[in-house]
Amino acid sequence: MPVKKKTRTNVAPLIVEAHPAEYTGYPFITLIQYRRAHVLALVDNSDDQVIKSYVLDYCGPERVNEENLIQVASIWYKDFRTQHPLSIEFSRRGLTAEAGRIYRSFNIEFVTRVIGPLPRFEMSETIRVKRRKRKPVPQGVEIVRRVIPFPRVEDK
Repeated sequence: MPVKKKTRTNVAPLIVEAHPAEYTGYPFITLIQYRRAHVLALVDNSDDQVIKSYVLDYCGPERVNEENLIQVASIWYKDFRTQHPLSIEFSRRGLTAEAGRIYRSFNIEFVTRVIGPLPRFEMSETIRVKRRKRKPVPQGVEIVRRVIPFPRVEDK
């Protein structure tokens, strides 16, 4: 008899809230309640199934410089938050390997509450480039190979 995979039967709707009025911290940090545990994170992207984020609670155990990540996230939030996800900004600054150690995905089914920004970028589109097929040169067509000499640098 096949075993049915255990799923949550009483799925509560996801509650997304803004920061409280008395909050004085960074505006880009998000608190995620995942399986009754609270996690501080920099959310990279979200969709209907998953929240992808950089978990700041793991910076210590993974030996990641938290200050560098927060500086880059601050610049991203101020200038580029509507243009691209945070992971692209980390990539542009060469922090992909370091930040990748604290990158986690949270299944929406087990997230009950989110306090802070929850950016959403549609990243599933693929741009298709239509290329022509390479055709062989027909018989009887002369091929002339030209060699373009490089300019010479003469000694003075």
